[in-house]
Amino acid sequence: MRLLIVEDEEDLRSILKKKLMKEHYTADDCGNGLDALDYINMADYDGIILDIMLPGIDGLELLKKIREESAAPVIMLTAKGETQDKVAGLEGGADDYIVKP
Repeated sequence: MRLLIVEDEEDLRSILKKKLMKEHYTADDCGNGLDALDYINMADYDGIILDIMLPGIDGLELLKKIREESAAPVIMLTAKGETQDKVAGLEGGADDYIVKP
């Protein structure tokens, strides 16, 4: 399975990628929404882990663009834990919403 991690916090992005690769996933990663669009346009992903607060294009806007091109499952992984943020992510097309500890 090929996954894309879109996370602006470099340490967290690196940890996620290492853990996923240890579980035998192929993982690409990037730190902003604009680069994520390039990755999505160049490859087919089996799943996407997406932060909301990103430079360039925020995660909710990126989610809309992803849904125009792909039905790949998207998990929002973000520090934004308010109910309205969760609703916006799920109504925007995310398959799950996880709040960072």
